[in-house]
Amino acid sequence: MSADVYEAVVRYQIKSWDLAANSYCVLVDGRDATRDFLRRFDPLPVKGASSCRKDTKQKVSMQVLDKKTGKLSVIFDVEAIRWLTENEAEVEGGYLCGSLCMAAGNYRVIRDGTHWLVTAYSVRMR
Repeated sequence: MSADVYEAVVRYQIKSWDLAANSYCVLVDGRDATRDFLRRFDPLPVKGASSCRKDTKQKVSMQVLDKKTGKLSVIFDVEAIRWLTENEAEVEGGYLCGSLCMAAGNYRVIRDGTHWLVTAYSVRMR
């Protein structure tokens, strides 16, 4: 069930992402997303976080790049799930795409029948 909740959050992150990114790299609980988890997103360009690298220029500016293509990417992370009820949870998570491009917060996730959906995202840090 946790994988379904994490999937809902990552899908929400991808859908709401409005900056240029050629791929999405994912951390789950501070680790590379597993191959099984990543298969849930086929055919989207979703990879484990180790497929991305932080590229720093002149010790000032950083951007996230896909190691294979060298193109812009974003790292999405999903962390601890806090169960509120059997059908409702909060998930810590956020994104990193560069020096001035990051956020962390809490996603509110509910089960709507058989699917999990994100209903809100509260940003704690930008």
